[in-house]
Amino acid sequence: MEAWLHPLPQKQYDEGRTIYLSANNFGRLVRGAGYVQLSDFDCAVKGNGKNNGAIQVDIYRAPEVILQAGYSYSADIWNLGVMLWDWLEGSPLFTAVDTNRGNEYDDINHLALITALFGPPPDNLLRQGERTDFLYDDLKEPYIKPTPNEFGFEQSVNRISGEEKEQFIKFARRMIKWQPDERSTAKELLKDPWLDVKLA
Repeated sequence: MEAWLHPLPQKQYDEGRTIYLSANNFGRLVRGAGYVQLSDFDCAVKGNGKNNGAIQVDIYRAPEVILQAGYSYSADIWNLGVMLWDWLEGSPLFTAVDTNRGNEYDDINHLALITALFGPPPDNLLRQGERTDFLYDDLKEPYIKPTPNEFGFEQSVNRISGEEKEQFIKFARRMIKWQPDERSTAKELLKDPWLDVKLA
């Protein structure tokens, strides 16, 4: 009610965006919210051209990063999509670990899960990858046991349902794709219907 009576200052932009002043006093914190951690700033590079090398937290790593096929800004879009999924569900979309090695992260398991979602990787991505021969056989199959058939986007979302679930999956599919150049940009994602919250 307070927000309606005393709205915060705001600025309107021509393209329809509104920027609001942040409200700093949300009242007493009821319980600890946990720790927020930003990481990998030492790996930051300009994304104007293709880069190579290991970046991103393991389970959020884009396929082009795993394959060392060169990455740019679209790797961050992949990362965002997988993180949003995890925040929504409270558990990782990709649990890419090797149980034979003490639940250690494993690139091959990660690629096997991505392959289970999307099918085999595109030829051009495999050709560009410096690690392709180490991770894939001649038939474009990861060197790992098959993933369970029930692994998929629809089965991985349980906290929402109906139209909201469908919209979220469409939103996530715009970010989580094999081909980096097929992923939506941050600006394009801002116009997605899933982000268009209607207040009653």
